[in-house]
Amino acid sequence: MSRSAANFAHTDTASVTKTPEEIVRIFDAHERWLNKKSGGVRADLTFQVLSGANLQGIVLRAAKLTGCDLSFSRLTGADLSHCDLFSADLHGANLCDADLTEADLRGANLRDARLTRAILEGADLRMGTLMGPSQGGTMNFKGSETGVTDLSSADASKVDLRKAKLNGANMTAVDLSNADLTGARLGRANMQGSVMRGAKLNGADLTNASLIRVDLSGADLSEATVEGANLEGSDFTGANIERVDFARASIANARITLSINTLADDIQKIIAQHLLWADTQGAKGTRADLTKRNFVRINFGNVDLSGASLVECKFGGAVFREGRLDMANMSGADLNHADLVQTKMCGINLAKADLTGAELMGAQLDAVELRKPDGSLSGRFWPDNLSGCILKGANLAGANLRMANLAKADLTDVDLTDADLTDANLGGAILTNAITDGAKMPS
Repeated sequence: MSRSAANFAHTDTASVTKTPEEIVRIFDAHERWLNKKSGGVRADLTFQVLSGANLQGIVLRAAKLTGCDLSFSRLTGADLSHCDLFSADLHGANLCDADLTEADLRGANLRDARLTRAILEGADLRMGTLMGPSQGGTMNFKGSETGVTDLSSADASKVDLRKAKLNGANMTAVDLSNADLTGARLGRANMQGSVMRGAKLNGADLTNASLIRVDLSGADLSEATVEGANLEGSDFTGANIERVDFARASIANARITLSINTLADDIQKIIAQHLLWADTQGAKGTRADLTKRNFVRINFGNVDLSGASLVECKFGGAVFREGRLDMANMSGADLNHADLVQTKMCGINLAKADLTGAELMGAQLDAVELRKPDGSLSGRFWPDNLSGCILKGANLAGANLRMANLAKADLTDVDLTDADLTDANLGGAILTNAITDGAKMPS
């Protein structure tokens, strides 16, 4: 019967239960087959029950183990490379140091299995359903209960899964610390709550995968694809995320700040041209227009984005610490919980921007003195525009807001300790529960 489809029934005569003596003879014949000796036959253990068997170091390379029950068996150091393990039951099996290179593990049950240092390079762990011999008139499904390859709660530390096909696999609560998943295909896989400390995921495809609350500290995700992936609450401390585009991934509450180098090439070029424009005061380069772009959690610390058009951009959790945003247009931008500590923002336009929970301690938001055509000071000032801005719970302690336009701004629960609001416009502003100890308020 064709194996092109993931779902199929099986009624082969190999499903008849073998005696221990017959199993041993099958192993011996398989060894002769591998060595191309007379009397050699490829092992066919389809649907056989070998639960709990001690098969340490056994060589079953390219054997047919379709639907075989190997639950809780000892397979440490076994050679199962190129094996047909379609819908096999390996629940709780000890596969430490085993070789499963390019094995067919579609629909297999590997729940609670031990896979430390096992080699699964190029293995196929996609979905597959196998219907075995009926029991009492009821169709018997083999492998995982849902047909989804189940690796949940497995110990797979230091496992080799390079270029493995894990699309849609259940990998919840798996220990994949220091595992090698270079180039692995993990689209739609569920890895919620897994530990992937120090894992290699460079070039891996994580499209639409679920990595909620995953420990990725120290992992290498360089050039990985994360489009549509859910990375909420995950820990990326010390992770290599070079050339990863998080624009279409969900990273809410994740412990992560992203380098500018993780942005798309065209965005990096625009920023580079802007930095040249700012450094040469407009003589070279081009002022950046990045309207409505997504920069969630990007680290712009010490970067000069003065004069840039950043209207309605998403900067949630972004870092601008000690950078420059003088005269930038960030009207309508989402800056919730952004880090703007010690950032120079003179003359900035933040009208109707959302800075809920943002950190602006010591930020410079005072007015800019305009210059005449000949370059001399005009005596006229261009104040910061924060009209209609949402600053709920923001920290503006020690910030310079002289002459700032805060008309109709929401300053509920804001910390203005020691801030300077001399000549600021607070008309219609909401100051409920605002902390103003030591602040210089407008007269």
